[in-house]
Amino acid sequence: MASLGLRFYTVAALVGFGIVWSSGIYLALIGFRGNPADCSSSCLLGAVPEGLGWLLFLVSGYRAFASFFAYPRREKVKRAKSLEISHGLEEERILEITREILAHRRVAKRLRNVETLAWSDTQRWDWLRFKWQGYRKPSILLVSAGLRGRLELEDWKTYLSWHYLQHKPRQTLYVAQPMLRAMLPLILFIAAAASLTVNIGQYASILFGSIFVPPALLLFVYQFGPSMRKLFLRLDTVAAESLGRMTLFSLFQKIDGLKLPENENAKKRVGWSAHLSPEPNMTERMANLQGAFQSRRRER
Repeated sequence: MASLGLRFYTVAALVGFGIVWSSGIYLALIGFRGNPADCSSSCLLGAVPEGLGWLLFLVSGYRAFASFFAYPRREKVKRAKSLEISHGLEEERILEITREILAHRRVAKRLRNVETLAWSDTQRWDWLRFKWQGYRKPSILLVSAGLRGRLELEDWKTYLSWHYLQHKPRQTLYVAQPMLRAMLPLILFIAAAASLTVNIGQYASILFGSIFVPPALLLFVYQFGPSMRKLFLRLDTVAAESLGRMTLFSLFQKIDGLKLPENENAKKRVGWSAHLSPEPNMTERMANLQGAFQSRRRER
């Protein structure tokens, strides 16, 4: 049922988008510039459907967005929305590793001097964040409770190094290429519209934008999820070169074996839900590293 709801609202949002697109072209053809005082009876034939199209697009788009994150149904697990601050041996070792890594990075002093760790039941395994405690006070490091007591010291070193390598990766152009390719058509159309405004006139620019920019924007939205997944996978590949090819793969393999709910849910995504998801699941991460290892062996 959730899958049907996602498809229905997505199709409805696309229909609304199509109505807005066609109405925009009609209004551009009759020369309407957006001033309500200039709207005649012929203008209303385009303005009214455009308003209804926007309503359908926004309402259905919101419902599709909500259904996208609700499907597939999440693993049933009790999660208290609270933080558990601990000061055991595991926590001290994690904090020590974190301080050692951040000592070589340009970050705020309150982050470099972190002294407290809290386990969060609502945080994903691949997220690390700091909770602000006040001006000039050390922040609290928040870590997923799903990893508590389940990783060895060397695993934590790899995990923390992998996380912070993503914030300042080497080979920045290589990592960013998927998103740059996804944005290129939209940027070219916007540049062409601006060029028409300067060289021909505003009317030509409005007409060109009404015809070509909406499909370019739709194409960008369609490519956004796959492009972000490729970006994250490339970050993993670059990080693996620094950490050791099998080191990061072994960490992913161990975390995958923990059967964390968020990982199992991500593997269940199919169809549009899988295509539009911006984050790779654990199976895709491991397959990506394996492919990188094999390609390096062939080069040798």
